[in-house]
Amino acid sequence: MGFCVNDFRRETAKSLRRLLFPEFTVREKALNSACVEAARTISKDWIVAQLQHYAIEVNPEIDGYKAKALLVTSVAHGLCDTVPPQVSRINATLQERYEAQMNDYHVKMEAHQIQGLPQRISKFEACNTPAAEATCDASLFLCKYFLDEHGQPDKARTPHPMMLHGYPEKGMALSGRIDRVPALHLADAGSGGTSNITIIGWDRERIDSEAQEIDLGHNVIRASSSWNTQMRRHEEHKAKFRKSRGSSDSFHPYHTCGIYAISCGAVEAVWPVLAKGLRLRMLSEGRLAVFDLGIIRGLMVFAESQAKVSKLIANGHSISLTDPSSYQAHYADEDMTSDSDDVDDNSHPRRRYLQWRGYDTRTGELQHDPYNHNTGYIDFDDALSMSFSGMLYLKRELGSETQFKGFRIPGMTGPLTMNWDALSHLESDRAKVPKHIW
Repeated sequence: MGFCVNDFRRETAKSLRRLLFPEFTVREKALNSACVEAARTISKDWIVAQLQHYAIEVNPEIDGYKAKALLVTSVAHGLCDTVPPQVSRINATLQERYEAQMNDYHVKMEAHQIQGLPQRISKFEACNTPAAEATCDASLFLCKYFLDEHGQPDKARTPHPMMLHGYPEKGMALSGRIDRVPALHLADAGSGGTSNITIIGWDRERIDSEAQEIDLGHNVIRASSSWNTQMRRHEEHKAKFRKSRGSSDSFHPYHTCGIYAISCGAVEAVWPVLAKGLRLRMLSEGRLAVFDLGIIRGLMVFAESQAKVSKLIANGHSISLTDPSSYQAHYADEDMTSDSDDVDDNSHPRRRYLQWRGYDTRTGELQHDPYNHNTGYIDFDDALSMSFSGMLYLKRELGSETQFKGFRIPGMTGPLTMNWDALSHLESDRAKVPKHIW
């Protein structure tokens, strides 16, 4: 949240009370794990950093016991309930400097790309097959076959699926860019190497179906298409995770970060081909997620109540995974509300409320949500956050509330970055492809 002091971020008032007074702020059964967390977190450097975060005067050479006593007294007297204005100004100044540096970086990168464009085009035009073109320059390949002159998705250029035989994907050069183009999809098929076939097109169901047929012909079973394989990976990952972290009764949103394999019976019943390989990727300390539910892909924002989700979105003009600092700055403001404010009444101790935006993977149409009806929640099954049950309002797509489950799996594969504003009803019905990815 905001900036760090000596590599320590600012803890909220609620977090400070939990760490300094665990016997008064957590349930009895969670007391042991809370004490363990406090012992692991609290150090003299951490204490001094928290005092400086709240503009409480402290000598960096202070004795550790005196520093802790000062912090305990400050928290007890409410001196850490809000961030002082002078500290907020520091955060705002750093944010302005960061944005200025990023703007300068993008200007320089654009100038560099323009300078090198003629050479790129020359090499690209020398290629004689689509697979060779994609290997040479994935950006120019997409511009030629799938985007118009303004960088917008253009289904008329290549209306039918394209097959790239023997395309060697390196560092997600092609799939990473396709992931950012609404309604454009990619599927791999075949046994790999020169026998591999990469299918690209606008009809996700048709592309996935053709890939599965090719795999069957090559006797290939992909881990992402086998639920039993996914569950085996989940159980192995959970066992390793429990061994490294031990048991815990204390739930924290930042423990939820990772990739979750998703099961959604409603999607499986209507679109079985699209229901394979569903993912949810939790990032930014468990406050943002990119999701792929087969028929919908998009972005979720999380908080401990629906009111706080709405407040965060209202305060954050641009929530982007390409620039996580934009989210963190707005979330730092949201964290300054009273612990008792905007708390929804629910019986689940690990519920995270959400609001989502996305687009229909079959048509590319943005799911306009002017009245903020795209809401839901997920309930984590335990403090380790290895699995959850959730509900989404997908009334336009499925006509009802939709139940789904998530199981954490290892690896970094999953939906990639996108921008909240690009999915807004205030935008056009086709989100523009970000220029900087090219």
